[in-house]
Parts: sequence; C-alpha cells; structure tokens
Amino acid sequence: FIRSLSLAAMLKQHFYCLFATRKPTLYQIAEIEKVCDGRIDLPEDDTHFDEFLRNLRGEEIVVLDNYFFSTEYEKVIKGIGCKLVCIDDVHDKHYVADIVINHAEGLKNSDFSVEPYTQLMLGFDYALLRKPFLKNNQIKDNRNYAAVVLMGGADPFSLTAKIAEFLKKKSFGKPIAIIEGNNKNLNRVSSDHINYFNKLSASQLLDIMNDSEFGILPASTVAVEAIAARLPFICGYFIDNQEGMYQTILKNKLALCVGDYSNIEYSMLSKAIDEIKDTKRVSGMISQQEKFLDKKSQSRIVKAFLRL
Repeated sequence: FIRSLSLAAMLKQHFYCLFATRKPTLYQIAEIEKVCDGRIDLPEDDTHFDEFLRNLRGEEIVVLDNYFFSTEYEKVIKGIGCKLVCIDDVHDKHYVADIVINHAEGLKNSDFSVEPYTQLMLGFDYALLRKPFLKNNQIKDNRNYAAVVLMGGADPFSLTAKIAEFLKKKSFGKPIAIIEGNNKNLNRVSSDHINYFNKLSASQLLDIMNDSEFGILPASTVAVEAIAARLPFICGYFIDNQEGMYQTILKNKLALCVGDYSNIEYSMLSKAIDEIKDTKRVSGMISQQEKFLDKKSQSRIVKAFLRL
C-alpha cells in the first residue's frame, strides 16, 4: 500500500491517479485522498479481478502491486490496450508488462522472466519513496528517542510486543518510540519508557526517525525509507518476500542485520543494540546509505511513465 501510494505521489503532477483496492481502512482512505484524484473500491471476494477490468477503457497506464496477479491477468490488461507496470519483490512469474519495478539492490536482468520489450527498473535508483523521504532531511545531533520500532502494517506474528518486552529489560536513558501497525490484536507492553504512535503520516514518521538514535525495522518499504532518512537501524525479516531486500541490506552494510525476527532472542537483540551504538560503525553505515540511495528516483520514474 505504502509503495503504491508513493508511486502515485511521484506521478500526480503529470497524471490523473486512481487508487483501486479492497477493504481499505479509514487510515488508508485518508492517505489515498491526500494523494490521488479518486478511489475505486473493489469487492472483497475474487470478483474483484473482473470488476477492476470493467473500469478500463484501454487508454490507461495500469500499475499492479500484489502477489496474486498472474501472467494471464497481465495479458488480459494488455489485450484491452493499456500500458502495464508491475511492482515486484519476488520475481516468481513471467511478466508481459511494459515496465517492472523492483527497488531492491543487487538484482540482475537475468533474474527476471520478461518480454523483449519489458523495461526493468531495478535497485535504489527507482526507490518508491514518499515525498518527505525524497528531501534532504536535517540530521539532529541530540535525539529524544533511543530507538524507533516499526514492524510494518500487519505485524502478523506480534513481533512488536516481543521486541518491546526485550527493550524493557535494557537500560536506555531515553524513551523508545513504537509505531503500531494495523493489527487490531496488538498487545501493548506497559512501560514508562515506551511511547506508542499509530496512523502516522510520512512526515510524522520521518520526524520520529530523525529524532531517534537508531531503528529496529523489517526489510520492507520502511527499511528503504530509513535508508533515505540516513537512520542507523537493526534489520531483520519475518516473511519470504522480505528476504531479497534483507540480503541487499546485509550485503551492502546498510544496516546491522540479525536474520529472522521470528527466531530472535533477547541476547541477540541486546548484542545488536550494543553494536549499533558504536560511532565508527554508525558512520560507515550512513556512508553506505548515502552511496546507494541518492533520492533522485522520482525524476527517473516520471520520465519512464511519460515515455509510456
């Protein structure tokens, strides 16, 4: 959701943007209305595939971003006459799209099965970042939070609570900022040293990142935003589609990587927190972040869409 909306925000000065989705939350609706010119609410069952197609006239650029879209569905959209862009992070199918975007570093064209005409836009040069993260932010010397924790929108394994319990055991001179996702069953860990936030805008999230000494984040879109914010962070994964981004971050030393969050123990996280406080290590991490992500992805992406 975040990366698709980020793309719409990049394109809105040049295109009329509609966001089509199923079951949007009130938060998602509010975020869509900030960026897009309209919204298409699709049915919750599998009739959503055909319902979406009925909205197409053949003169649109369609962007697909989900794991259930098949090559056959792509062919139907192309057959209507539309241009097609697919956002990818698992490259597990053949693409007939005009453009495929995957903003993980380290991928090669040969990793993808595509048509001869398909343009591959790979790596952080095409990072799908929300507008505040594209700007050169002010690095603060004195930060109010020891750490910011964000496990993503769903947090299906309740990792936020697990990590919060670990953090209660460590001594910090400053509070911890925990950003809650959309998991209605989230159990808040009670502590005077933990501040909870939810339903944040991009600007509000960036402000907290800028005000935190380090982050504890998954290898998802929020990790790319942290790299753009030049935030030192501890990185892990907990679902398959995060492993590609995780390997990118690990290989290029963009964060301190701890592996699978669902298997993490207190001793492992405690050791990582001690390591990320090392100023030399942090300096090297920030230098790598600056080297790999130049925040100029919007101009590259807009040019590619205008060519379509």
